[in-house]
This record gives sequence, C-alpha cells and structure tokens, in this order.
Amino acid sequence: MSPGGSRLQRLDPLGIIVAAVAIGVLVAALHHPRTGMFVVCGGLAAAAVLRMVLSPRNAGGLVVRSRRIDVFVLVGLALALGVLAAVTPFPAGLR
Repeated sequence: MSPGGSRLQRLDPLGIIVAAVAIGVLVAALHHPRTGMFVVCGGLAAAAVLRMVLSPRNAGGLVVRSRRIDVFVLVGLALALGVLAAVTPFPAGLR
C-alpha cells in the first residue's frame, strides 16, 4: 500500500498502559495520592493481563522477557504498589 493509504494502524498495548500510569501519576500529583496510586496499580494489573492473553506479536512493547516472568513482575509491582497505597497514612486533606 502507499504511505497515504487507508491502512489501519494497530495501537500498541504499551501506549495504553503508559497513558493509564500517567493519568494515575497526574491524579496523585493533584492532591489525591491514594486514588492516583490505585489507578497506577490498575494500569500495571491491566498490563499483566494483556501480556498474559496477547501473543508476543500483538503484545508489542509489553514483551521484555518470557511471558511468565513479565506477568510475574507486573503482578508483583501492582500488588506491592496497591498494598503500599492502602497502608500509607496520608494527611487528612490528601485522601
């Protein structure tokens, strides 16, 4: 096809995950740290699910190592961040 053709581009799953994490960090920076960190946690969990169900060709930038290791690391990070966000005491105005 020509460069100006109507070929649909696939969206890389990594872009979706980066956007979710960026939104979570923005929410955390705007005086809602617990909510923002839970959004980041959800983004990491979504990355784990996408890495688990998509083929390596379709997973794009989520593929780093083997599927098991990638999923294990992403789930571990999501759980650790979720626990830290849940147990960290924030000042009364920052919930």
